[in-house]
Order: sequence, then C-alpha cells, then structure tokens
Amino acid sequence: MKILLIILLVAALGTAQAQTYRNSVGIGGERVGLDAPDGIGNRYLVRYTRHLRQDRLALQGALGYVSVLNRRYLANDYFIEGRRRERFTADVTLAFDFLKSPRQALRLGVGPSAWYRREDLLQSARYTLSSTGEVTNVRADWRSEQEVNWGYNLLLEYEYALTSQVVVSGNVKLVSVNAPGAGFNSIYGLGAGYRW
Repeated sequence: MKILLIILLVAALGTAQAQTYRNSVGIGGERVGLDAPDGIGNRYLVRYTRHLRQDRLALQGALGYVSVLNRRYLANDYFIEGRRRERFTADVTLAFDFLKSPRQALRLGVGPSAWYRREDLLQSARYTLSSTGEVTNVRADWRSEQEVNWGYNLLLEYEYALTSQVVVSGNVKLVSVNAPGAGFNSIYGLGAGYRW
C-alpha cells in the first residue's frame, strides 16, 4: 500500500512539473545600438509568445518604441537639436528552447523585423566662432526622414520562472534592417512576463 501511494505521489509531482504553457505576454526594456551619431537608446516593448511542441518552440511577436535626442555638436560643447529620433519596431521570432525544463528556457531564434524610423538628419551647419570661443550666427539645414526598413533579427534569450506563471528574462539580439548606413543594431535587455 505504501509503495502504491509513493508511486501515485511521484506520478502526480512529475505531471505537475511537466506542465507546459501555451501562451505568455510580457513587457521589457532594452538598450539599442542605433546608427551613428547618437549611438544608443532605450527600446520599450510588449510581446506575445505562443509556445508550441511542449514549449520547445516559441513563436514570439514584439512591438517596441525607441526615442533618443537628436543632438549635433558643433564646437566648444555647443550643440543644436533636431526632432527626436524615433523608431517604431515590430519583430516576429521563431525560437528553439535548448533546455527541457519547466523553470528555465534558453532560446535561440530568428525572424523578420520591420522598423519605422522618423527623424531629422543634419545636412549642413554654418556658424561663426568668436575670438572668445563663443558660437554665433548658427544656421542649420535639416532633412526630415520617414521610412519603413525591413530586415531580420537574431535572438538569444534566457528565461527563468519565479513562480509557475511569472517569468523574468534577459536577452541579446542582433537586428539588421536595410536603412542606409545602419548595419547591425545590437540590443540587450530584460523583461518580465506572465504565462498561462
């Protein structure tokens, strides 16, 4: 009788630990390397993930927003500002989980990215530098840019379950979009989510 109770208890615990979740939502913050000259900004995002194949595959959709100052330094710490540099982003990623664990996930994924960018680009700036080092007579010509850039993203993510439904994660990404001179955007960040 004792053996039967132990077997039933072990079977029940094994089933509880093997529970998989089909959906999760989350929020996050990431540091994004932008094209020169500003270099870096914060991206805030929301995401939805559909977990497939006993949580070995994850199909993730994420929407994000980046906004950084648009300063151009002229001389002697004098700068001019254009409209803030903004990015509205959408990423879809299919990721494989290397860990067969209900509490941890280590995912590697790839997928398409679309980034809408809106910013002013400095075409030219003219100024006069006085004998005391003061900048005067500043004239700047800005060109407004608004376009959608397409590309792909590569994701490496670690996720840890604090409870059976609350998770925290850290990630590193590379995003390549076809913006002129953009190259790769390197991204690293943290997130929190809820799964059901």
